[in-house]
Amino acid sequence: MKIIVAFIIGAIVGVGSLQIPAVQQKIGQSLGSQMLIEVESPLGFDETLEKIEENARYEGWKVPNKWKVNFQKNLMKTTGKDIGKNQVLKMCEPEAAVKILVNDELKKLTTMMPCTIAVYEKSDGKTYISVMNMEMLGMIYGGVVTDIAAELAPQMEAMVNLSK
Repeated sequence: MKIIVAFIIGAIVGVGSLQIPAVQQKIGQSLGSQMLIEVESPLGFDETLEKIEENARYEGWKVPNKWKVNFQKNLMKTTGKDIGKNQVLKMCEPEAAVKILVNDELKKLTTMMPCTIAVYEKSDGKTYISVMNMEMLGMIYGGVVTDIAAELAPQMEAMVNLSK
């Protein structure tokens, strides 16, 4: 019970820790929506993808072409249903990944690597970006993950800051 209470308190305290305007989370939202942050892009779909990649590379992250996933195309091919524009960019900050994955107890975090940024268009015609709340991840796991999350969160903020 103490763990559940600590997790809930940590989740509430972690809300709004990212400083991206329009990304600030409301405390009353469900825990799931706090783990993922959604930002409306001021740019179109293709321009958003290009700008995020440019920002990621500027921050020193690797964005291999083979790590780009076109969900719209893939799901259309396999199901015949169009979900609309929807792509995922998987990217890695190799040094941070190594700092986590050298620890046996943290190897399970491989499931969440590389970091994923989703870009999609909703039925309102606007483009959105979704990222994991790195600071909340750090609060959940503690230790080295907290340190790395604190280091990476500002970089991820910079990646999705499309106003510059």
